[in-house]
Amino acid sequence: MTNAFSMKSSKGVPPLSSVSARAGCPCYFLFILFSSFLLLPTTLLKAAPNPQPGRDSDWDAAKETVVVFNPNFPGSEDLAKFYAEKRGIPADHLIGLKCSKDELIKRDEFETTLREPLLREFTKRKWWQMEKRDLTDPSGRVYGQASTVVRADVKVLVLMRGVPVGVELAANPPGLKPMEVDQASVDSELAALGSVQRPIKGPLENRYYQSSRRFPDCYAARGQLIVGRLDAADDETVKRMIEDSINAEREGLWGRAVLDFSLMEGGYEEGELWLTKSASLYRENGLPFYADRRKDVIADAWPLPDTILYFGWYTDHMRGALATPGFRFKPGAIACHLHSFSAGLLRTKTQHWVGPLLDHGAAAALGNVFEPYLTLTVHFDQLNARLQEGLTLGEAAWSATPAISWMNIVVGDPLYRPFPKLRLISRDDPRDAIYSTYRDLVKRYYAHDPKKFHREALRIAEEKHSGLLLELVGLLAAADSRFGMASDFLQHASALYEEGRDQLRCDLYEAEFIKRSGDPKTARDLVEKIINDPKLNHLPAMNAVLGLKGELK
Repeated sequence: MTNAFSMKSSKGVPPLSSVSARAGCPCYFLFILFSSFLLLPTTLLKAAPNPQPGRDSDWDAAKETVVVFNPNFPGSEDLAKFYAEKRGIPADHLIGLKCSKDELIKRDEFETTLREPLLREFTKRKWWQMEKRDLTDPSGRVYGQASTVVRADVKVLVLMRGVPVGVELAANPPGLKPMEVDQASVDSELAALGSVQRPIKGPLENRYYQSSRRFPDCYAARGQLIVGRLDAADDETVKRMIEDSINAEREGLWGRAVLDFSLMEGGYEEGELWLTKSASLYRENGLPFYADRRKDVIADAWPLPDTILYFGWYTDHMRGALATPGFRFKPGAIACHLHSFSAGLLRTKTQHWVGPLLDHGAAAALGNVFEPYLTLTVHFDQLNARLQEGLTLGEAAWSATPAISWMNIVVGDPLYRPFPKLRLISRDDPRDAIYSTYRDLVKRYYAHDPKKFHREALRIAEEKHSGLLLELVGLLAAADSRFGMASDFLQHASALYEEGRDQLRCDLYEAEFIKRSGDPKTARDLVEKIINDPKLNHLPAMNAVLGLKGELK
């Protein structure tokens, strides 16, 4: 069977020694333009007619979820039971598959200990009904038959800590083309569980990619699975991820997004565009954000309070602001740092990105086990759009990823719905109400009457004595390159704040934005003022101030 993504020619593919702007190490993302044949399958199954539309959009996904654990891995079964109880997943939807305890396994191990036993369970328990369907070529000529899923009562698969993460390269003969490798993440391979007649080498078309529908309503994707993994360096982190996700749904997820640009050029501009589109989406939806525009990662100790979303690239191991010992994501946060091997090791607190992001408090992190090539990894802008529309993490992530049977993993509860239509506000955190107020003001006034937006923000901030609201307005002004206005709002915010850490942050951000405006002298003067303030020199963010001073020399 011909792979829908198979490469007929490797002409134009950048070499594997392609330059990394940040890490200086080979084998990172390579840009390949697949637009001429992306999503054009060369082998089709003659499908049954579409079902009647009108399925309830409030899909009860827990009833259609299966949880897989590894009885050979200590704690895996207990975590599965913990998760199932928290989410209300039926007890008979837990499956123990005895398999390797290693993160990486061979292809034959994957087939015999994971894929084949799982497919048998799905059919034996009648969760899937499979029938023979005609195989046709693009002209419609029937040339054979294969089994296909015609009814799916299970659509979500959750892999618990202890289940292997990646399928290793079986062979690497001379002349092997980049898209012909048989490596893959276990998760992405199992997303293609219903593809019985499937090629081993290379990716498969994700028929849910760019769908505007909920997953159960996407008939074209029948036989695919939404796959999420609850895995981390230790059991306690996994439990915290589960509880944080559920609590964020119950209490509302409010805070800021962080975008870490890297000013990449050439074929890498696609990734920069995803970040740019995400910024526009945040602006429209009233989600405050900070965008770092250095080539390197966000500087050490740079203050990033209340971070609920993080998207950036492109270094091999976590460092910079997010790696600062005192940094913690807000509970419920989702994070992704694009890198070829961001999940090369997962059960770690120090290596690559996914494990450390989770260790610093993220509830979910997306990554790649092996080289995915930029175009075939998760598209940030589409992921953010689907999250903001109220979809689950699993739906949003897989609808933003062009391929399955490939390298990507979603580490976190796939049923997690961070931004439901009705967003609650925590009674325990008064800052949540300010973030909600900011969102309402942006959506009500900013696009058509920015002057009224600023007047209302000032009025409410004075009434509530809220430096936070003015700080958020300052960030928005900076995002629109209105640096003078950003400076004014940040100064006003600093005056309203009572805590030194908040005042330092506003001053530091103001200095950064003044630098961006092309006035390094004024920025240097402000940095010196911060350094010489005895009330601030003991705060951890002072290291970021000193770093900015070094940039301004």
